[in-house]
Amino acid sequence: MVHEEDQEVQARGEEQAAPALEAVPEEVAAPPAEPDREELKRLLQRVQADFANYRKRSEEEHRENEQQSNARLLSRLLPVLDEFELAIDHAQQASADESWLDGVRLIHRKLSSLLESEGVARIEALGREFDPFEHEAVVYQETDEEQEGTVIDVLQGGYKLHGRVLRPARVIVAKGASSEGKEEKRDA
Repeated sequence: MVHEEDQEVQARGEEQAAPALEAVPEEVAAPPAEPDREELKRLLQRVQADFANYRKRSEEEHRENEQQSNARLLSRLLPVLDEFELAIDHAQQASADESWLDGVRLIHRKLSSLLESEGVARIEALGREFDPFEHEAVVYQETDEEQEGTVIDVLQGGYKLHGRVLRPARVIVAKGASSEGKEEKRDA
């Protein structure tokens, strides 16, 4: 008896499902058409191009991260180079032992050549026109000897890494003599 009831329920379910299937539009009921060979080829080419672009972007980001890391390390070595230059200047003035001074100069040269081999270059500033992208003006000094805006002294050297400023040169810039000073010279 239980078995007959199950068959009746099953038969009613099929009858109810049949009209539901008939109501489904053909577009949805039909399996999707297989893409043709040309469409697959275009899709594959697009995926390959996207992957090539992704790889190039990743490599470029890796290079930029590497350069930034190098720049941080190299910029932290610049004060050491400055200290060697100060030590050499003071040792020459104080008549230090020549062999000791030669050793300090050797270390300075090795550090300088190491920085140069990594792409660090000194910013030339003395006698050049002030450039706010490469120089930091610490003092403006009145003078008639140099043209206004010319760097007349370098307080601390500046450096670039592959054309990008690591540290600007700290400089003294010539300023034209005040108008009072010019009038006094004309009257004299």
